[in-house]
Amino acid sequence: MASGHDIRYKKLFSHPGFMERLLNSFVNEEFVKELDFSTLKRIDKSFVSMSFKEKESDIIYTIQYKDHIIYIFLLLEFQSSVDKMMPIRFVRYITELYESYQGKTKSGKLPSVFPILLYNGERKWTAPVQFADCVEKTIPKEYIPEFKYYPVLENEIPKMSLSRIKNALSAVFYIENSSISEIGQELDNFFDLIKNENLEVVNLVSYWFNNYLKSLYDKTPGSIEKISDTEVKRKFDSIMEVKNMFATRTREHDKIIGQQYLKKGIEKGIEKGIEKGIEKGIEKGIEETARRMLQEGFEKDVISKITGLSEEAIQALKEK
Repeated sequence: MASGHDIRYKKLFSHPGFMERLLNSFVNEEFVKELDFSTLKRIDKSFVSMSFKEKESDIIYTIQYKDHIIYIFLLLEFQSSVDKMMPIRFVRYITELYESYQGKTKSGKLPSVFPILLYNGERKWTAPVQFADCVEKTIPKEYIPEFKYYPVLENEIPKMSLSRIKNALSAVFYIENSSISEIGQELDNFFDLIKNENLEVVNLVSYWFNNYLKSLYDKTPGSIEKISDTEVKRKFDSIMEVKNMFATRTREHDKIIGQQYLKKGIEKGIEKGIEKGIEKGIEKGIEETARRMLQEGFEKDVISKITGLSEEAIQALKEK
């Protein structure tokens, strides 16, 4: 049976925004700067064996890196004990991923997989990061497999560093790095970290936070003063109200600008389409308007309302 932590974290990292925040804020590798996060896509498959389901969970994404598709393999480690054989487990999971790979890369080789361990246990993480450190050096090193994973050790990140990052994932880590008695005093700092996040992400954090608090109360009933549900709800509602107002105003602004684009697009389309027919010209003008709105970052549903095109047709224009 999945643990509460497993369920909470899988829900968070099933949203590509949390994977993006993990990579951008907690992975110090140069190649991350060149990842195209607009292409981030979750793979709905697990390679963790049943014997380890209680201890860990994997979440896998693909993403465009330059002109290649690479895999991001995130292993969530839930247990507090430290497994010295972690590199070997990683290799097994990634090997299974490769064995199941059905695609074809331009080079004809297997795609790259970037392995990340996210650990939030109470103990210090002392397991090897490199595969070779699990093997005796009794033969030449070129015959020992080379492999390493990237560790994100949540319990070793200073709260001061988390308070400077200011995003939803740093807020989650911030609370989990607080003692039970500190959480009530840290609410203002927690909400300050998520105040600039979008509505969808704030909703996910709200689910996570309330579920996390409940798990603490259930685990240690009566040992801590219960944080006011009303106060927590009020703070979340306050942030969400601002987000909703902003979203409404932004959509109204988008609608006005979109209508201006549409008018200009149709006029230009008619002008170009006189020889081929007014109707064809209008159609071309609408499509050109949709393309311009996509380039300007408008949401597909807004473009659909303005132009009358279906979201499927808009997606097809985007992919051309």
